[in-house]
Amino acid sequence: MGVDNIFEMQDNGYKSTVSAISEIIDNSIQANASNVDVVIIRNTSRSKDEIDEILIIDDGDGMDMKTFDKALQMSSGTRGKAKSGLGKYGQGLPNASISQTKRVEVYTYKNGVILFNHIDLDEIHKSGEAYLPDPEKRSSIDIPLFNKGKLIANKTGTIVRWCVPNRVRPKTARVLSEHIELTAGRIFRYFLNGFTDSEGKKQKCKINILVYEYNGSNYEINDFDSRKDILPFDPMFLIEKTQMNSQFPESIHPTSDAWPDSATKIFIVDYNGKNEKTKVEIKLSYCRKEERDRYGRNAGNSEFGKKYLKRNLFNSSGYDNISIIRSGREIDAGNFGFISDISLPTNRWWSVEIHIEPIIDSIAGVDNKKQQASEIKYLDMDQLSDEDTHEILQWISIFTVENIKGIKSKMDEPDSGPRGGLDGDIETPKLPPGGDSERGEPGTDDDIDDIELEKIKKEFYQWIKERWPDLDDVEINKMVIYALSIRDNHIFIKSDLGDSALFSYKVFGTKVLIEINYTHSFYQRFMKQFEDDPAQQKSLRSLRLLIGSLVNAEVMNKTMEKSLIKDRRNLKSRMSESLEDYIDDLYSS
Repeated sequence: MGVDNIFEMQDNGYKSTVSAISEIIDNSIQANASNVDVVIIRNTSRSKDEIDEILIIDDGDGMDMKTFDKALQMSSGTRGKAKSGLGKYGQGLPNASISQTKRVEVYTYKNGVILFNHIDLDEIHKSGEAYLPDPEKRSSIDIPLFNKGKLIANKTGTIVRWCVPNRVRPKTARVLSEHIELTAGRIFRYFLNGFTDSEGKKQKCKINILVYEYNGSNYEINDFDSRKDILPFDPMFLIEKTQMNSQFPESIHPTSDAWPDSATKIFIVDYNGKNEKTKVEIKLSYCRKEERDRYGRNAGNSEFGKKYLKRNLFNSSGYDNISIIRSGREIDAGNFGFISDISLPTNRWWSVEIHIEPIIDSIAGVDNKKQQASEIKYLDMDQLSDEDTHEILQWISIFTVENIKGIKSKMDEPDSGPRGGLDGDIETPKLPPGGDSERGEPGTDDDIDDIELEKIKKEFYQWIKERWPDLDDVEINKMVIYALSIRDNHIFIKSDLGDSALFSYKVFGTKVLIEINYTHSFYQRFMKQFEDDPAQQKSLRSLRLLIGSLVNAEVMNKTMEKSLIKDRRNLKSRMSESLEDYIDDLYSS
């Protein structure tokens, strides 16, 4: 492998920092760890608080020299033929780490022997040699927190150290700690609660998130930002002691009931030329009527209803009721095409889990980062009759569809979740005296025939319904009519677009609906101030015109070239991340 493009290895497909950390936690659990500490070190000695390093520390089995020799090799791994367990692919440690930092150090220890190795992209690039150093024995762990006695090594275990991570998002220790708690609490819920695998092995693991502040000479733990012994979050809402208990103490936990027709089926599959048995299990649940009623007629718009909708997923834009569990660990969540009628508020209140084993990874479409199962989805009649569609996928689709229907028929529609308003309403743009709407925007001519207008209305209706499923038809239609009747072609709304995007857009005829990410620092620190000040409406409009011009430039220069589309997407993401960094730096100084 050449070294000219060595830094491109950081763009290796991990969805987020939490996804990368979860990959390391996978390794720890596979190594029989009972405790995993995610340590975030925040530097307060500079004008801008920065995350200096991240440590993932476990008390697992540790590695011997033979195993450790392969642990940091990108194309290697020690579990390539594993039929069970979390770490089949064996490349998670280096790939996940390099997605977040240019230098990763690893210590592992057992039987009184400490081994050390590292990957440093800057070193590799400078040397021109794409080789890793050999593992070496060490007499001690040379990490400042250990040197100063703030942390003490376990008898056995592994430490993964991300030095000066350059790709971490969110960038602040407090928000990152919160994201890890919410997301890892969901991903590893069964191990936090206690899990027994298909071979009868029982395992329970505790996860701590520890935030230390470094002032240039000393380290002190920040108990407020730390989250010790995190609780599981169960999107099935069937586990008794979870994050839901403290958030909704008035409820009787768990707040959902198991659907009685859950099923387990054994299949025979070809694995490495042999016939092997594998188990697929599908579980369903639904929120109890008494819990929905507890939050009134507008339960869907209450914090309780929003939790059922979002389910600790930061980038959720609709119903993500179905989760894929692989060896006790969640690898994917979504609706996978099983929700066709997004107008039914009942959809908020039911949940599905599909449990699979690593032996069917190729059938289920599990990628080597264990972040998706692309082949598990709703299958139409043509796909079900296609002989190339595996029987496991057919059974999953048929069983899931039939039982979702059963849950919906059981739930009383009037009590299944009320309508409510938007978290961020569509805003009426305020025109300056004598002003006019923006010109030269994309879309159709003003002379739209009735057929085209109805098509635009329908698309706009569906777009709104997907994002705010609690709104009823009357409310949505009012919004559609209003938006299509105003003079401005740019319509701005506030949405949660996750960690990286500043804005997103959708074209409806002559109208361009632009979503502004209200979680982005640019909005929080800057744009919102103009919205809150009636005297700053021209300044606010100027900002909107700036964003609108960026949208226009993209829409009016559409392309079907995949490489250009990818480059544009990456450019927008990098611009948004850089802007957030600049704004955070500006306001922290």
